[in-house]
Order: sequence, then structure tokens, then C-alpha cells
Amino acid sequence: MNPTDKYKKSYNLVYFFLFGALASLYPFFPLILQSKGFEPSRVGFLMGSYEFVSIMGLLIIGHFYDRIRSPRRTMIGIALLSILTLYLISRVMSLFILVPLTLCLGFVIKSPSSLIDAHYGQTMPDSQGSYGKSRLFGSLGFFFVAMLIQMTKWVEGARPGSVFIAYSLLMVIALPLIISLPAAHLSQEHQIPSSFLKTIKNFPKTYWIGLSIASLNFMGMSGHYTFFSLLLKNRFNTGDIGGFWAIGPLFEIPLFFFSGWILRKLGLKKLWLLCLAAGVIRMQVYSLAQTLVPLYIVQVTHSLSFGFNHLAMVTLISKTTSQANRGVAMSVYSAIGMGLSLFVGGFLGGWILGFSDYPVLFQVFSVFPLLGMGINLIFFRQKVSSDQG
Repeated sequence: MNPTDKYKKSYNLVYFFLFGALASLYPFFPLILQSKGFEPSRVGFLMGSYEFVSIMGLLIIGHFYDRIRSPRRTMIGIALLSILTLYLISRVMSLFILVPLTLCLGFVIKSPSSLIDAHYGQTMPDSQGSYGKSRLFGSLGFFFVAMLIQMTKWVEGARPGSVFIAYSLLMVIALPLIISLPAAHLSQEHQIPSSFLKTIKNFPKTYWIGLSIASLNFMGMSGHYTFFSLLLKNRFNTGDIGGFWAIGPLFEIPLFFFSGWILRKLGLKKLWLLCLAAGVIRMQVYSLAQTLVPLYIVQVTHSLSFGFNHLAMVTLISKTTSQANRGVAMSVYSAIGMGLSLFVGGFLGGWILGFSDYPVLFQVFSVFPLLGMGINLIFFRQKVSSDQG
């Protein structure tokens, strides 16, 4: 077997189990906090703080990932720390202790998936063309685990121990697979450490414009990530959490499979416009829906509102940053594009729920992707060259 094909299979399995583990955690974590005694508005504030701490975690861990000589061990250590922290969260009832534990989990939880993306770009030839087909296994893992949870009811936010068991089991399976990944191909440039600020100053203007677009999209998406499970539980009184969260990743699978063709046909500018338009529609449906039916249907747009956004930003990073600095570029994207945006969204949503209700909250969140569309149309150029900074 060609070594490249062998390593692709290893990446496929890592993505499958890593995102499968996240499927057992992400939909239920706000419900865990609510079950511990936090009001929905306080959950929003705490999740916002969680996202803020994740910014520091992604930047610090991403910086050291690009500077130390054992990136696979770094990923494994972070994964083990996330398991330990989630165990403590599942056992503790004191709200005062839960706050720092939640922040600790936020510090580490997003780094493994971000660093796997960076590692893929550093090791695989033609990573821009092949990334989507490997990343679709992450969507497949998320869908499979979410549907398994939905059918078996093994995992519930009201039973934090069940979330811990599912997450830790899947993450433990992923650990030896991470060890089997190839060593990163680090350039000579990588071996001369430079400061974090000097590194990001060398990123081209196009990177920062794309990051602004991705950030506004994620700020709108924070309505989904932080408040959607609470909406289902508190407004519609449904326990069908896993089923809702499974639909989006299912429709991501063909997107990532045909990602190379989609990028060639549309380009990044049109790809982002579709993504942002889908985000506006999604938040409007969340706001206006009176039954569960439109909420089921609109989950199809997750493949656009998240999938296209992530695909566009990962592609932009591959085109505009050097191989040695890709870990930092991915971490800045994850920290600012995801972390800072979800931090602002969590606090904004918590504040809104303090005096209003979910319809107003999702109306506000629909404004952010609209702003992203404006930046895309005015500032983002149609063709992006591979001027690696």
C-alpha cells in the first residue's frame, strides 16, 4: 500500500473518532450546566467565558505546537487533560468549582481538531485537494455518534456521567490513532523559532479579511452552538437533542467529498456568500419557528453555514501561510474566528435572555452573517494566490 494512502486512512479514523467524541459533548454541555443549577442566561455567560478561555488555549497551544518537536504527543496530552476535566465536571455539584472547571475544559477542548487540521496540512501532499475527503469522516463520525445517542438515549445532559463515559471512550480510541500519524514535515524555517507576534504580522491582508468574514459567520452561529439545545429543551420541551445535531453533519459529508470540485467551480468568494446567506436563513428560522418541523428542515443548511465556512478558511490558510506557520494560522482562526466570536455571542445571548426570549435572540444573531456578506462583497478578492506569508 502506498504510504500516503495508509496515512490518509489513519487521518480518516482520527477525524471519525475525534468528532464522534465531540458529538457526545457539544450538544449536551449547555444542558449539563443547566442541570447543575445555572439559569439559561447564566449558561450563556458561562459559555461565553468558556469560549474566551478557548481563545487563549488555542493561541498558546497552537504556538507551542509549531515550536516543539513532538506535535503528536502535544495532541495526546491535550486530549487526556480534556478527559480528566470532563470527569471532574461530571462529579462536582458546587457552582463555584464548576466555573473554573468549565474554563479549564474550554482551554483545551478545541485544540485537538484544530491541530489535526494543521498536522494534515504539514504532512500530506496536495493537502488542499485531499483535505475535504478526509475531513468528511469527521462529519460522518459526528453524525453516527449523534444518531446512536438519539436512538439509544444512552447520553443525556441531565446525566453528566453519561456524557463523560461516551466522550472518554471515543477519545481513548482516537489516541493510538494519533500516534500512528506520520511525522510532520517541518521546513528549515520552522527550526528557527520566531515570536508569535512576528509570525502573525507576516500573514497577508487576505488572511485577515477572510478571518473577519469567518468570525462574523461564527458570531451568528453562536446562536446555534450555545443556545440551540436550550431552545429545544426550554421552549419546545423535547429530548430529541442528538437527532437535531446529527442532521447537519450528515449533509456535510457530500460537501467535503466534493470539496475540491466545489472550490474550483465557485471559488472562495462565492463559497463564503452561500455560507453567510445560509447562516441568515438559519437564525431567522430559529427565531420564527412555532413547531419542530422547520427546525428539522433548516439543519440541512449546517453543511453551508458551518461546512462552507470551515472549508473556505482552511483553504485560505493553505494558500496564504507557509507550512511552518500553519499551526499558528489555524489556531488564530480557531481562537478568533470561533473562540472570540462564540465568546461575544455567548455573553450577548445571555444578556438578551436576561430580559427577552429566544425569538429576539436569534433575530439579533442573524445580523452578523449579513455584515460578513458586506465585507465579502467589498473587500475579498475573487482569486487568492498562494503568496505564502
